[in-house]
Amino acid sequence: MVSVSLNSTSASALSLLTGSTKALEATQTKVASGRKVDEASDNAAYWSIATTMKSNNLSLSSAEDATGLSAAIADTAALGMEAATSIVSDIQAKLVMAKAVGSDKTAINTEISQLKEQLGTIASSASFNGQNWLNLGEGEAPKVTSMVSSVTTDSAGDLSVDVIDFDTAQSTLISKEDASDGVFTRSYFGLTSSGSTYEYYLLDAGSAVPASATASEIAIDDDTSSSELDGMIAAVSTMLDDMTDAGAAIGATSSRISTGSEFLKDLQDITEIGIGRLVDADLEEEAANLSAQRVQQQLQTVGLNIANNQPKSLLTLFT
Repeated sequence: MVSVSLNSTSASALSLLTGSTKALEATQTKVASGRKVDEASDNAAYWSIATTMKSNNLSLSSAEDATGLSAAIADTAALGMEAATSIVSDIQAKLVMAKAVGSDKTAINTEISQLKEQLGTIASSASFNGQNWLNLGEGEAPKVTSMVSSVTTDSAGDLSVDVIDFDTAQSTLISKEDASDGVFTRSYFGLTSSGSTYEYYLLDAGSAVPASATASEIAIDDDTSSSELDGMIAAVSTMLDDMTDAGAAIGATSSRISTGSEFLKDLQDITEIGIGRLVDADLEEEAANLSAQRVQQQLQTVGLNIANNQPKSLLTLFT
């Protein structure tokens, strides 16, 4: 009877030690990985939700990258439009100066010609990743550009991509296909304050479809009359109005893209926090558990040793 009792005690101690070892290993895994739910068997519901949220977060990250590209395109166009507007304002100032008595119109025209060359350079250079909202080449026409703004998930869990549309007809400055598509290449006509008619365009880009045959390029010489200067100034003033509207449209689009990008970034952060609450372990709590389990294992090991040594102690009583 003594032998049976002692064997039962040793078995119980061994069983406790085995259980505590498994618990210790589980806690060590949580501390090492930082996860309390690392696979479906840990918690099927939490694991399923976290897996879905991770997939959605990858889509959000891709959308943020796409909005970053869209923002770069819009910002490049905005920068080009701002620089071009400043130069056109200078051209208008030169034309006003040319009305002064005794002004050297030929010299002023040389300055205007240089400014017009800069406009061509700016329009052609305002390109990012092959996208240019200010300049159209041969065979090209204004188009609506769709840019990713955000990603949404409906109640069924289906993802949809939201986009922002921008019509480059609002911002084209130079068109080598159809002159009427560009602010600088189309003709502007009307009446001056003195009642004289005018019809001018700023740049000749060699468009396949040129400006009106009755329109003249803005350029002056010593024979340019005051009435003609008034017409040129009026045409440039209208161009500046169109450029202001274009700049506002680009700016509004850029602002919407930036807002969408910031929202996507914040949404990713919130999603990461949500995932963490489901699957991440409380490392401080798990570290305390680990220490307690190690002490418990040590005590159980001592208990097992005592249980194993008891038969030897009892046998000495019968020898």
